[in-house]
Amino acid sequence: MPKIAFDFGKNWERYSDLLTPEQLQTAQKSLSENLGPDGLRNKSFIDIGCGSGIFSICAGLLGSKRVVGMDVNNKCVEISRKNSERFINREIKPEFIQESILNREGINKLGRFDVVYAWGSLHHTGDMKKAIEISSQLVNSGGIFWLAIYNKHFSSPMWKRIKYFYNHAGIPVRKMMVYFFLGVIFIAKFLVTFKNPLAKERGMDFFYDVVDWVGGYPYEYASTGEIVSQVEELGFQTLKMVPAEVPTGCNEYLFLKKS
Repeated sequence: MPKIAFDFGKNWERYSDLLTPEQLQTAQKSLSENLGPDGLRNKSFIDIGCGSGIFSICAGLLGSKRVVGMDVNNKCVEISRKNSERFINREIKPEFIQESILNREGINKLGRFDVVYAWGSLHHTGDMKKAIEISSQLVNSGGIFWLAIYNKHFSSPMWKRIKYFYNHAGIPVRKMMVYFFLGVIFIAKFLVTFKNPLAKERGMDFFYDVVDWVGGYPYEYASTGEIVSQVEELGFQTLKMVPAEVPTGCNEYLFLKKS
C-alpha cells in the first residue's frame, strides 16, 4: 500500500453494520441492468477493491460459478467474509483475498474471469494506469471489463490536496471536514442532478460515500477519452460509457475484450 492511504476498511466496516437486504437488492439491480438478468449466471466474476463485499455477494446471488473479491486492505477482506456469511445461504460462497492489483505476480495466479469489476477502486491505488493494465489481463476473451474512474475536472487538483490534508490531520479535524463537506456535497449534488442525494444507487449510503470521498487517497482521475484510449489499446471494444452525474464523480465504462 502507499505510505499515505485512507483506511477504507474502517469506513466499510461502519457501513456494513447498517447493510440491509434492500441495499443488496439495489446493488443486484445495478449489475443486472448492465449485464442482463442472467448475465452472471454460470460466469466467473472478480471484484477488484471489494470493500464491503457487497458486489461479490450479489454476483454469487445472481448465479456466478466462481466469485473472487480482492482488496489490498485486510479489514475489507474480513468484513466481506462476514457479510458473505450473513447474506449468502449456499454451499458455494465468494472467495475473498488480500492482494494488491499492482502485484502482477500475485494477480497472474488468479486466472481469467468472464467479468472483471473495478468500480471506483483503481484510482486509489497510487498507479491508476498500471492498475488498469493489470486488471485488463484478468479478462477472458469475449469477457467484460467494467470500470468506474473519477472524472477529470478543473477542481480535481484541489480535491487531491484536500484528501492529502485529511489523511495528515488528526481525528477531530477529520470529523469537522466530513460534516462540513456533507452539507456542501448534499447541496452541490442536488443543484446539479435535481435528485435527492440520500437516495443512493448501487446500494450505497450517502454519509459513508462522503467519508470515502473526502478521505479517499491516493486519488487519481482521467477524462473519458483518456480511459477509452488506454483500454481500447489493450484490445477492448467500448460497449457503454455513462458520464458522471456530478463533475468529479465516476465515469462508468463497460468494455468487451476482443477475441
